[in-house]
Amino acid sequence: MSTEQKLQTAEQLLAPWNKETIRPEENRLDVVIQPEALHEAASALHEAKWGYLSAITGMDMGVEAGQLEALYHFCNGPAITSLRVRLPRAGAVVPTIADIIPPATFFEREIKEMFGIKVDGLAVTDHLFLPEDWPPDVYPQRVDFTIEQAKAMEVSHADQMPEPGRVGENTFVVPIGPQHPALKEPGHFSFTVDGEIVTAAKMRLGYAHRGIEKATESRSWVENLYLFERVCGICSHTHAMAFSMGVEQLAKVEVPARAQAIRELVAGLERVHSHLLWLGVTAHEAGFDTLFMYSWRDRETVMNLLEQITGNRVNYSANVLGGVKCEIGDEQSKAIKEGLTYLETRIRHYLEVVTTDAMFLNRTRGIGTITAPEAERFGLLGPTARASGVARDVRIEAPYGAYVRYPVSLVTETNGDLEARCVVRLKELLVSCFAMRSILDNMPEGPLTARMPRKIPAGETVARVEAPRGELFYYIKSNGGEIPVRVHVRTPSLCNWVSVLEKAVGRQLADVPMLIAGMDPCFSCNDRVVTVEDSRTSENWSWKRLREYGIEYYSR
Repeated sequence: MSTEQKLQTAEQLLAPWNKETIRPEENRLDVVIQPEALHEAASALHEAKWGYLSAITGMDMGVEAGQLEALYHFCNGPAITSLRVRLPRAGAVVPTIADIIPPATFFEREIKEMFGIKVDGLAVTDHLFLPEDWPPDVYPQRVDFTIEQAKAMEVSHADQMPEPGRVGENTFVVPIGPQHPALKEPGHFSFTVDGEIVTAAKMRLGYAHRGIEKATESRSWVENLYLFERVCGICSHTHAMAFSMGVEQLAKVEVPARAQAIRELVAGLERVHSHLLWLGVTAHEAGFDTLFMYSWRDRETVMNLLEQITGNRVNYSANVLGGVKCEIGDEQSKAIKEGLTYLETRIRHYLEVVTTDAMFLNRTRGIGTITAPEAERFGLLGPTARASGVARDVRIEAPYGAYVRYPVSLVTETNGDLEARCVVRLKELLVSCFAMRSILDNMPEGPLTARMPRKIPAGETVARVEAPRGELFYYIKSNGGEIPVRVHVRTPSLCNWVSVLEKAVGRQLADVPMLIAGMDPCFSCNDRVVTVEDSRTSENWSWKRLREYGIEYYSR
């Protein structure tokens, strides 16, 4: 079925509630509906299996307009249908759709906290991102919320998650985080256990929330490119590429073929880097530190190649709006091919290890099994979904950039357990290596950049790319000026968390760290030390001074 036919089908399904139809782009259909019709309209798409809910975008149309909007984006291959709900700024209410689409829970909690859109029927009303004592009528992503307000607020950042302790004769609450050896980034999980078996689970995010979406509203398009590179230190290139693609779509600028090829090449190396890092973390959680050390040793090969291409090991800064800033010469091409040859050998070895080592299999085989219907119901993305047999990969379903010319093969498994997730990720690395060789052997000639306007034409767009963890979703809106009106980012981890909370129940508490590691979560992927001073001077900190403000400070 073509993209246009899919959109026509969606329009027919939504006809009973359709108040207005908008076509922002060729592959997109926006249907304006009344708030009270939201549940029925979403059910119609869900029951007809018309794609999956990818994101919910909240928007403030301004104090003068007195209106908020909530966009419910459903993706079906390259086709995107958005349910557009218009709400009054005061007393905005929508019904929950999480009862039919579980991953909507986190999206709904986000628009409730950030925009003040009340969600009727929402099962979990705790804060997801904001501190518990954040003022109840202050919504940080509304247009009239200012940095000055944030600085003047007195917020304790106190965590009100349940304290550890007995809640029944043989029932205890066990917290994990915000700082915990099982977590590579801060997050707070609370598990209720009966003996050793988990009976309930909840989580709290926001410890690394930096207000990046709000920050975009005061920065130029170019400045925002460098901001989005720093959303995630592991998939920095993917974020920058998604934002660049969206801005280029709005400006109707065609990126040169050579630049697109280099973007895919760097994305492939980034995927290898990310999956090897994940393999090491998972091995460490399983107590297999030999595999942890070897996989991270081999990850250095990728890091060195990225540094040779872009000049950076992290936050590569390869993208510019309209293309790339780094060239691939003969010397770099040779180094990449040599590195790929080495990595392919190592990846095949790791594939054998994760499927034959008895100790490792005791911690992965049959653990955290998610069936294909469950994966669909949870709205899973990336390798976590593909390990359950769900063929969901943006590079294949909706090819973008150079993936049209250099396609990748789909990798799936059907067992759906932690072992299957290991196998999918490692096989994906071999597919990525093959694609990168194809690019190097058939690199198109031409310029690296296309000319971009300083002011981006008015409009809105959606850019989707396949990050190492799954689909990365960017919604971008411009009013024709030098800064964006709205940029909404939905990372794949936000969709995959539901499976961890669901699958932890009924398992032993000892399996929880492996369940968390198995989905390869990313809380912020950007660990930074920041000092705040009145002056605008900058300085470099020595290791000695860092110790004074860190280790030694807390040892007093």
